Amino acid sequence: MGRIVAIAGGDLKSTRPLNQYAVRLSGKYNPNVLFVGTASDDAPPYINNFTAAFSELGCNVKCLNLVSEEYDKEKTDALASWADIIYVGGGDTVAMMKVWKQYGFDKKLMEVYKNDTAVLTGISAGAICWFKCGHSDSESFYKDDWQYVWADDMLGIFPAAFCPHYNEDGRDSFDSMLKDKNMVGLAMENDTAFVLNGYEQYHIRCNDNAKAYMLRYNGDELAKREVIFKDVGL
Repeated sequence: MGRIVAIAGGDLKSTRPLNQYAVRLSGKYNPNVLFVGTASDDAPPYINNFTAAFSELGCNVKCLNLVSEEYDKEKTDALASWADIIYVGGGDTVAMMKVWKQYGFDKKLMEVYKNDTAVLTGISAGAICWFKCGHSDSESFYKDDWQYVWADDMLGIFPAAFCPHYNEDGRDSFDSMLKDKNMVGLAMENDTAFVLNGYEQYHIRCNDNAKAYMLRYNGDELAKREVIFKDVGL
């Protein structure tokens, strides 16, 4: 079993303790971190901010720019093999997955997960991707009059529907949209993360006021309960 830290939302400053936890899970003092910025079209400011933030954590950073550069399988495989941590950035989840499938990078990530060769982590789109599907604002990147949609056909490591940024406006539509899915839903506010560490699954947070919820429909009735966070010394 692999290691995953799926961060629901926030920024590089507020989620620093969660990122530090991913570094801790790597077991390396100066881990190699591969940033995958596909969902943001390899936006240079995002890449620069990420590189600075993780360099401050003592990491060696490289970037996989599948949108703005050309890669072959040998090069992507080499970067994935180099990494102790693979971090997937936020942005357009649906577009990100389309690009990954073009390059076969979705299969590479599954290989990394199954062989547990690196900690897999990320935020927003970079959290949704590890689940079966996710509550996504992908339409907002190309429509003025947009609505939340399902980002389907994700990697499916966790057989659940995931909602990031659950404390933000409009994200409560996840509750009603989940009725169309015959599966458990996990809704998490910013500054929280869902963790898989071997065979153990738990939730962590770096903001004592942040919450997360498990949801499931029984017929027309929605059952919703608040999750308990694990104290991992953040």
